[in-house]
Amino acid sequence: MSQNIAAMLRLRVKTRDGKQYPLTECLRGDSTLKDLLLAVQVITLILPVRQKILTGYPPKVIRGSPESTLSSLGIQGGELLIVEEADPSTNVTCMVQESLPPSSHLKNANISNMNVNRDAALPLKSQPENANTDAGLPFKCPAGTLLKKVVPSDNSCLFASVYYLINGGESIDSNRLQEMRELVANVIRSKPDLYNEAVLERSNSNYCDWILKDTSWGGAIELSIFSQYYEIEIVALDLKTGILNRFGEDKKYDHRMIVLYDGVHYDPVYMETFEGNNIYIFPTTDDSVLHQAKEVAMEAKHSGQYTDTNTFRLECKECGITITGEDEALAHAKKTGHSKFEEIHRN
Repeated sequence: MSQNIAAMLRLRVKTRDGKQYPLTECLRGDSTLKDLLLAVQVITLILPVRQKILTGYPPKVIRGSPESTLSSLGIQGGELLIVEEADPSTNVTCMVQESLPPSSHLKNANISNMNVNRDAALPLKSQPENANTDAGLPFKCPAGTLLKKVVPSDNSCLFASVYYLINGGESIDSNRLQEMRELVANVIRSKPDLYNEAVLERSNSNYCDWILKDTSWGGAIELSIFSQYYEIEIVALDLKTGILNRFGEDKKYDHRMIVLYDGVHYDPVYMETFEGNNIYIFPTTDDSVLHQAKEVAMEAKHSGQYTDTNTFRLECKECGITITGEDEALAHAKKTGHSKFEEIHRN
């Protein structure tokens, strides 16, 4: 009996750790291999070019061009898809080598000639805890509430926020945060023409030395680098203005993460679904989460949950001087080399 290619396929995804996730109501027999790989990426966060998917018994790798239909590849409803991550150069991934775009050959080693080894730094987790299992085309987030995860109020809060989200809510490891600083320094050092003194407000080498210190804070430069490295849109929500600063928006990435910025501190945002699951990475095809994020910003603004960087008071923990406003803090840091500040809260 021939398969109805217009009917929705009910599939299951099995990850390396043995967990299984439903993949329903989003793929049909005439859907393409590319559609399947993107759907699997939403669940596993494994890039399409690095996916090795096996099915049948004995299990065999699904291989074809991105435009191959699932019916032509023999995929039918009820199939169990065993998903693994593999190096594209080993020629065992789903997309045949000839069909890979030229840039995809760089995925395993560097991104846009950044000269940063992805495997030596911070690869995406193959299976974050409680990843979005309700994938759809177009992909939509299930209903839920956006929540803030409070990370330590130190100068590594930006790094901790990105780490927490990219690793699916994993406990923050200070050693990995230092690796993230090294990643940033390597990228900046490798592109002196792009990251010049006019951009960094100090020499390239001085900035690299500075950002490696755990007392140095990150900002827009670091967010843009992480966006390109992880190939994900990063939305920084300014609690004071309600503005969504979107890093990597022009790259048309498939996924996004959201962080809150209160003027001096970053915290990651995740969703708790009404079914009790947590979602840390969101599909860019669903902007409803951005509308929710704006509502979070408005509520925070009305309740005063932000810091006015023009008037807040800081204490330099290295010399004890009291400073007012971000401009004075930056001037003090440039003049003295001091970088460890703490906000003085009113009683």
